[in-house]
Amino acid sequence: MTPPISPSSEPASGLPRDPSTGPADRPAPSRPRVVSVIGAGAIGAAVIEALERGDVPGALLGDVLRSRSSDEEITSAIETADVVVEASSVEAAEKFIPRVTAGGKDIVVCSCGVFARHEDPRDLLAPGSGAGRVLVPAGAIGGLDILSAAARAGADDAHLRHYTIKSPAALNVDEQLAESREVFRGSARKAALEFPLTSNASVALALATLGLDRTEVIVVADPQVRRTRHVVEWESPMGSYELQFENSVDPDSGGRTSAITAWSVAEVLASLGAGAGPGVVVLGQDPGRG
Repeated sequence: MTPPISPSSEPASGLPRDPSTGPADRPAPSRPRVVSVIGAGAIGAAVIEALERGDVPGALLGDVLRSRSSDEEITSAIETADVVVEASSVEAAEKFIPRVTAGGKDIVVCSCGVFARHEDPRDLLAPGSGAGRVLVPAGAIGGLDILSAAARAGADDAHLRHYTIKSPAALNVDEQLAESREVFRGSARKAALEFPLTSNASVALALATLGLDRTEVIVVADPQVRRTRHVVEWESPMGSYELQFENSVDPDSGGRTSAITAWSVAEVLASLGAGAGPGVVVLGQDPGRG
């Protein structure tokens, strides 16, 4: 089982590391972080635009890598960046996670379904105490702070269920449905393997709490929905929680990606400068907040 991770103690990361062993070249807070972005699709384009507009305090856009980028361009983008954002595909995440972390750089992974391919998500990281971290944004759902805290308090008697309700087209259901239909029920690992483009929220939830094999996922195709719906149900001795989210979809994603996902990435990037991740309220001189 993947151990529960608290976003408040390991910023937005399902893969913690002793902070005292971090690479010495990690930038000081006074210097803006240079962010290279892999992919310019729905999420990548929104992250790029936010960086270019200055909507991410303490961060500047570096290079943008696409499928046609040469190996020399890739090497340069990683070397000149302080943090890399993967917003492309599971295949890209598989390729870039070990390469980026080997250089002592952090990588924000949007295609976190890649971890379902590995029994231990840490297997993708480059070995060694100086390797960079993988940071997994919450994406389309919230509440990971209280859920990871509840999991840390005790996971043996805990139960977690995540419902994802999307349009049939977003789930590649070709049949014309007159009413909603359950198209999948199983673990977060199996959901990510069967629906790699639509299960990132389930994987992030699982990494923060009970792990990929104990988190139950139900995927529903609903012809009536115009927004993506997520329902998270938790039960343990710590309490009972039900969280519901209804997200507008990015029009460039074919209904698969919630528009809020790119802003979740932006929040991770902004939080890095404060030394704390999402789930912790940080008060300070932030020119991006009025």
